[in-house]
Amino acid sequence: MLRRFETERFDLVNANSIRIADHRFGHNHHGELDVWIETSEKGERFSSQISVNGQSYPVRREIYTGKCYILREKRTNRYFFLDRNDSGFWLHSDAFFGAETFSADESTQIGKWLTGFAN
Repeated sequence: MLRRFETERFDLVNANSIRIADHRFGHNHHGELDVWIETSEKGERFSSQISVNGQSYPVRREIYTGKCYILREKRTNRYFFLDRNDSGFWLHSDAFFGAETFSADESTQIGKWLTGFAN
């Protein structure tokens, strides 16, 4: 059974970049995580960089997709990252490791939900 995308769980963030001040990564490491959307003729993609005590890790770049969205979970205020490609939508956590995929009718529902945020 396909999992349903819980539109009521998220708000769309009206920004192309965010900073997560207390980002946890690795084994009990904490730092800041900057995530931004890059746009080129190839499409859009998420890029991210961790900083710890003023030292920055290399920039991590995801694959190009058709469109990228930054979401905030209402209950926890955690950020999630949604991208759309020809197969549907992919929902990533702030770890960008693994993703939930949504396709077919569910993808159509997500598209309608995102249209509701348009000004």
